[in-house]
Amino acid sequence: MRNQNHLAKPYPTKGARAASVVLFILSALFIAVGVYGWLMGDWNLESLRPISAQVYEARRIARSFEQPITGTVDLGWITVPLRFLSGIMNNAILIIIFGITFLVNAIMLRLQPWERMKDFFCVQPALIFFLLFVYYPVIDLVRISFTDMRMLVADPQEFIGLKNYEWLFFRTGWTRFSESLIITIRYTFWELFITLVGGLLLALLYNRMNKAFSAMRAVVFMPRYIAVATSAVVFIWILHGNYGILNYALSLFGIRGPKWLTQADTALMGILILTAWRVTGYAMMIYLSAMQGIPKDYYEAAAIDGADGVQRFRYITLPMLAPTTLFLFVTTFIASMKVFQSVDVMTGGGPGTATNVLVQWIYNLSFRDFRAARSAAVSVIFFIILLVCTAATMRWSNRSVSYDS
Repeated sequence: MRNQNHLAKPYPTKGARAASVVLFILSALFIAVGVYGWLMGDWNLESLRPISAQVYEARRIARSFEQPITGTVDLGWITVPLRFLSGIMNNAILIIIFGITFLVNAIMLRLQPWERMKDFFCVQPALIFFLLFVYYPVIDLVRISFTDMRMLVADPQEFIGLKNYEWLFFRTGWTRFSESLIITIRYTFWELFITLVGGLLLALLYNRMNKAFSAMRAVVFMPRYIAVATSAVVFIWILHGNYGILNYALSLFGIRGPKWLTQADTALMGILILTAWRVTGYAMMIYLSAMQGIPKDYYEAAAIDGADGVQRFRYITLPMLAPTTLFLFVTTFIASMKVFQSVDVMTGGGPGTATNVLVQWIYNLSFRDFRAARSAAVSVIFFIILLVCTAATMRWSNRSVSYDS
């Protein structure tokens, strides 16, 4: 009754109105200061370049003499220390996010009773975390793609419009992009095949609930917990053309193994061997958990009707595993399109460009060619491709996949 009476009271209360006014003022101040620092720093707005130039020069002098930034700058209506402006430029996004947080809280205080506001306060740290470390980097990536940003150039970046996208689609970038995209699609196709088919076959093989099969399942699943870089180093030795264990095993049967990672026609296959070792156990466990959830009544009724094992698998097991297959398909598709660690450690995108998948090419553009802006443009297009493919898959699944148990 007390809570009902409390909720029945009109809101906002007098204290909530006062707090909302304070938060409105703080939000306006923080957003204005943050936007000013963002336009002066990241956006390098032309009208603010004289001021930002003084800040950059003060930073250079401070680094040269290993001392704090000193000096002031006259903004016309106020004199501000350069150290303060430098801090605003460095933390502009954080300041803006805090300003938006104050603004949202001020609005919510006007619309919600205090009891509900307590719950809202609890989720705000998570929201701020996602804004700062998930959504803002994506937005800033788009901004960088319209600049001439380079990794080894200390000068402020200039906005160059669509020139990076022009290089990507109409100049030399298109050939390399299409080549990397084809390699990535080939790798993705085979990883999907290995994950779905290999995982399902292993699940059928190990679908026995006893200690011996539990131990074998643990052995097959264990590679999932081993770091990709560590596994890649081990497989470099296993796949070595002259001294590798795999070629030695093949030689016992009179087969001369190739130089897996140094030949263009077998390098991608060598990476897929590592992939198969890592992903099939995980897919097996996912399929096994789904199989255990299928009611036994279906199989008993089918057996009474005379259905054999193949028919029960085709008409009961496969349809009931459709949601699980969709889950594995979507997650594996996204992960395989973003493959990087195994490629970077084992081949570095080589030999030549035989394993130069998209993420590896993006990495090379940034940290070998030092063209961060071009790398950002490729990343934006890659993000759009993943987004469209995932949305199309989910839309198709809503019509074709049944989630009935």
